[in-house]
Amino acid sequence: MYKIAIIGLGPRGLSVFDRIIAHARNDASATPLELHVFDGKEFGPGCHTTDQGAHLLVNTVACQMTQFSDDTVRGGGPLLYGPAFADWLSSKSGSAADAQPGHVDIDRNGYYSRALFGDYLRWCFEYVKKLAPLHVTIYLHNYSTVEDLEWKGDGWQVSYDGQGYPADFVFLTTGHARKIPNDAETDLTRKVEAGRERNPRLQLVLEPYPIRNAVSGVTERDTVAIEGMGLTTCDLVAQLTSARGGVFEPCGKTEPEGRLRYRPSGKEPRILLYARSGLPLTARAVNQKGVFGQYKAKFLTLAKVEEMRAATPGGQLDFQAQIMPLLWCDMQFSYYFSYLHQRHDRLTALVFSNEFLAAENFEARQALIDKHVPRRDQLSWDAMVNPIPARALQSRRQYDDWLRSFMWRDFEQAMLGNLNSPIKSACDVLRDVRDVIRSAIDFAGLTEQSHRWVLSEFLPIMNRLAVGPPKERIAQWLALIDAGVMRADFGPGARSVYDEQGSSFVVHSHWSGESAPANVLVRARAALPGPLEDKSPLMRKMLRHGIVKPFMNGSFHPGGITVDRNMNVVGANGAVQESLWALGTLVEGCKFYTFVLPRPGANSTTMVDAGRAVGRMMEAIAQRRKRTREAQLGAAVAFTPAEAPAPAEPVHSLDVWPQQGAQRIAVEQPATV
Repeated sequence: MYKIAIIGLGPRGLSVFDRIIAHARNDASATPLELHVFDGKEFGPGCHTTDQGAHLLVNTVACQMTQFSDDTVRGGGPLLYGPAFADWLSSKSGSAADAQPGHVDIDRNGYYSRALFGDYLRWCFEYVKKLAPLHVTIYLHNYSTVEDLEWKGDGWQVSYDGQGYPADFVFLTTGHARKIPNDAETDLTRKVEAGRERNPRLQLVLEPYPIRNAVSGVTERDTVAIEGMGLTTCDLVAQLTSARGGVFEPCGKTEPEGRLRYRPSGKEPRILLYARSGLPLTARAVNQKGVFGQYKAKFLTLAKVEEMRAATPGGQLDFQAQIMPLLWCDMQFSYYFSYLHQRHDRLTALVFSNEFLAAENFEARQALIDKHVPRRDQLSWDAMVNPIPARALQSRRQYDDWLRSFMWRDFEQAMLGNLNSPIKSACDVLRDVRDVIRSAIDFAGLTEQSHRWVLSEFLPIMNRLAVGPPKERIAQWLALIDAGVMRADFGPGARSVYDEQGSSFVVHSHWSGESAPANVLVRARAALPGPLEDKSPLMRKMLRHGIVKPFMNGSFHPGGITVDRNMNVVGANGAVQESLWALGTLVEGCKFYTFVLPRPGANSTTMVDAGRAVGRMMEAIAQRRKRTREAQLGAAVAFTPAEAPAPAEPVHSLDVWPQQGAQRIAVEQPATV
């Protein structure tokens, strides 16, 4: 009997669970496995909790999310077929409990609530659990937060509520963590608490999730300043407006298609949005690629990355010098194909594409572009990175006018789609070639300086261009601005300070003398703390025991703990721990962009990593079984009949491992010694 522990059963833990069951179903030797699953919440959803409001959306279209492997996943182990999210939605399994069995019409390119996706993940767990063969016994430790993990000489011990559970193999998939406040945040918190004596409405929110808790104390009398204009802010704005009874309505035939007006409920606070860039994320375009359509890199290919790495002394790449030029070529290729297809015809676009691929260098490609595309319509990286013209910065009023126009043009481009809009087609390349970008970055694949640049400069730009909200969010923000409920006109470089004398926050804009007070400040950042900043008792104890160590690229700590390419955890002494694995946001730093949901037909990194880790475990189990059989065979030869021990009584595994608070959900045959 081999004992396996999965600590954390959100989407990443569920992938590991799926792979273990798939391997067990294909195990001809029917090796007995005892699988212990630990999670502080319900099994499956992770951060997609099923009790959150329907106004909080998943940021991916329904048809491009799944929790199951498919034939494109390489090295993931045996397949275990199951429905992708959209298939689940459209089946009787995904419909309401009181709905009639049969097909349900859905928008496969629509954006659904995180709560509904959490229902899907919970269903996936139950589905996979029922597929477990008889030689697998599963124990559920839900609503139990693991507090410690220790090596006890011959195996691991997982502990919570004073009870220890031994394990031969452990998978760490704990997901998103809470961050320990730094000195500046602690000092600000202290000042705000003192300021409440003069201003009882003063509030500081450093942890925006769960959203409903973060702003539950905010009323219509408050002014809320939100730092950041990304996806977390989209959630916060929705929670403060439509979740409070406000209604977005179509403007009617006199306004452009998609334009909305907002009818307030009267319960909204005044909302101030500001960010370092002064810009919101751009909208996701209408999906025209279906389930499996992805741009296939022509320049920044996996083979090219490996070729450059082999030719680079030390093997570490420079992202700006070696990766960006190729990535830019792919973005240009996609942009100009779409542009010429829309302005002329498909044949013109195909002929241009052939010539673009055959061009020998940058100069030749630029000459080709100049021949076919007016300068004003050419793709510009500088314009994408900083689209704010100088005239817009002459005053706050001019910036406000420009920003509204910019957001509406972005919405219109999103309406065209991710193939028909040249700019959205180019931006979508950043999503579609993300696995190649990962291959350049993962496991210290970049120089230290380049790694720093990617996370501080490139990543925010990539997020703004390619990982934005559904287009409807942009239309809603414009409606809120028009209704006077929200402001976002503070410009680039805006910041907030705490005014101790006035006991309020003050948002300072790009323009001297232009500022606005607020009594509530929300830092709209979803925390991805490194191990040294992680609040959880488990992480702190693992650090103390030397079980994990922060990942370092030279002197730079980008986040996460250290793992090898098989996802085995590397201890503080530098030794690879062959029976301990970590996946997901725990290793964000050693790996890049670990929080992306699996996509059907895309050889998902999530599935590959989980399959590789579980495959290693099954190899280790096979090797242990072989050694045990050899030892037993040697012992049998050494014994004489008089020395042979008397047969033992059958022993049930439940007696071997007391299960306090665990639910035993699979029945096994009694083991015989």
